[in-house]
Amino acid sequence: MSNYQHTSMYCYSGTDVLINLFHVEDEEKLKELEKVYSLLRLSELQLQKPINLLDINAFLAIHRYILQDVYPFAGELRQEMISKGSSSFAHPKHIEAQLLKIFTDLKSENYLKKLPRSQLISRLAYFLSELNALHPFREGNGRSVREFARQLVLNAGYRLDWGKVPEPAEIINAFVDSFNKDNNRLERLLDDIITP
Repeated sequence: MSNYQHTSMYCYSGTDVLINLFHVEDEEKLKELEKVYSLLRLSELQLQKPINLLDINAFLAIHRYILQDVYPFAGELRQEMISKGSSSFAHPKHIEAQLLKIFTDLKSENYLKKLPRSQLISRLAYFLSELNALHPFREGNGRSVREFARQLVLNAGYRLDWGKVPEPAEIINAFVDSFNKDNNRLERLLDDIITP
């Protein structure tokens, strides 16, 4: 690590490896553990009844559940700046207020219930793009947002199956476009994976 790079409060000193409950300081090993445990927890969530009231607390609980075995910060809003490529996500001091706004808006839209499918897809893409741009967690944003969406759509009377997307890069590219204020690709992707 360069002397000029930012040191993350979430990483072991002098590394880019996230502090974890296994005390593993090898990034590849940690990624493998994270993958195994998060897939297990996501599978368990698929077998459970969706959370009825998908508010901010439910969203945090989804993140906590998925990453509870791996990270001590599971279910907590991040406290430092993060970025991917040339995209910087929301400043930590704005995360809570913006999350509250997103969930207030979602509640005012009755959690997308009783919408025609095309309108549900459009509004879902909007809310997912907002959550993605916020990136409220230090790690696990995509998995948490996708699981939240699956439960939200299920409560609205539809099924959303992310497994139908042939390449994970398609999901990433759709979210990159949405970060740049273009939800068309995300809407097309959702149209392919949401069924009655």
